Amino acid sequence: MNLIKKISSFIIASLLVSALNINNMADAFIIDNINGDVNADGEVTVADAIMMQNFLVGNGSLIDWKAGDFNSDDRIDVFDFCILIDKIAPQSKNSVYVKDTEELKSALANAQAGDEIILAEGEYIYSGSTPKGHMFTGEADGTETKPIIIRSENPANPSVISGITVNKNYALTITGDWWEVRNIKVTNASKGIILDNSNHTKLINCEVYNTGAEGIHFRDNSSYCLADSCLIYDTGVISPGYGEGIYVGSAKSTTGYGYNCDYNTISGCIFGAGITAEHIDIKEYTTGTVIENCIFNGMGISGEHYSKSFVNIKGNDCIIRNCTGYRNGCEKITRAFESNQVVDGWGQNTQVYGNKVYMDTAVNVNGGKMYFLNAWDCTATVWDNYMAYEDGKLFSIDNEDDHWNYYNCDKLTYGGK
Repeated sequence: MNLIKKISSFIIASLLVSALNINNMADAFIIDNINGDVNADGEVTVADAIMMQNFLVGNGSLIDWKAGDFNSDDRIDVFDFCILIDKIAPQSKNSVYVKDTEELKSALANAQAGDEIILAEGEYIYSGSTPKGHMFTGEADGTETKPIIIRSENPANPSVISGITVNKNYALTITGDWWEVRNIKVTNASKGIILDNSNHTKLINCEVYNTGAEGIHFRDNSSYCLADSCLIYDTGVISPGYGEGIYVGSAKSTTGYGYNCDYNTISGCIFGAGITAEHIDIKEYTTGTVIENCIFNGMGISGEHYSKSFVNIKGNDCIIRNCTGYRNGCEKITRAFESNQVVDGWGQNTQVYGNKVYMDTAVNVNGGKMYFLNAWDCTATVWDNYMAYEDGKLFSIDNEDDHWNYYNCDKLTYGGK
């Protein structure tokens, strides 16, 4: 902190020049920004502080000045600099080491912003009462700079959070904001990980398997959350029609939960085998879900409760990009992706691009065409997608003249050109 104080003092002393506003930033330009990333390299580090320092004393410019305007007054001044220094300064963490179920329950119950709950190697099997079906539960709020982290001590041998039975209850529920769940296995419950009214929570490199219903559920107005590099398989072992890998939002027929689960991202996840419903189900009333760089293994999809595809989208403004799907002989799969208008005005404006699907056959088990996308009454824009049939050779499906061979969509647009 002495270094930070010296830098701040230097800037304040040097800042007898008046606070600079955007009219003095002729060399700067605006891009999509991350708060504090004034050098636009995709991360916030001391290099950004050095660039802002030089700018404030008249020695250089900012690549992305808007990223440094923390208080949104269209100026870059010493106040923005101090906020940037605080953002990049190492945040103190309270490390809580746990080695058994009771210690984990206590750590979750007493968690505070900045805590890092570290699980020793082993299995943490829930015991005791389960209020409203929730077993291990995190209710406290973290912050952007002080998230609450729960992780395995040894990522090479992840700790296991286990429920009592696949017939009921949720293994791990997060109801607070700004959590990070890292390098943990979750199993043996009706549902694996539930986010309820949790915002900005990240699930990173988690393995979820052997669940009675879905593996992961972003529910009850949980928004701006992330599932990154997770492995999900063997879901729906009790209720195959409800065994989604990741479920975003709630159906209109469901009551008691907020529907607006918006701007969540599912990135780099591997699905299957043994996922009995859709790998990802995006419900009506949700907006802005991004599905990217995922791998789908269709073996095990049951066909129950209309599960016929890797991804089913019923929300708006969703994106499916750079994913790879393998039907692997699963006859229940009759199209790779689909969008449905369950509620008027929803299931619209989906973008699907950069994907590759290996569908084994040109004709589905019902005798119909094996479509890449089925999206009747829904708007969708597609480009740079590829498909393969029996011989496994990918071919482009970007030719608009072939629309009805690959896209069963009455409101389709070809984009990306």
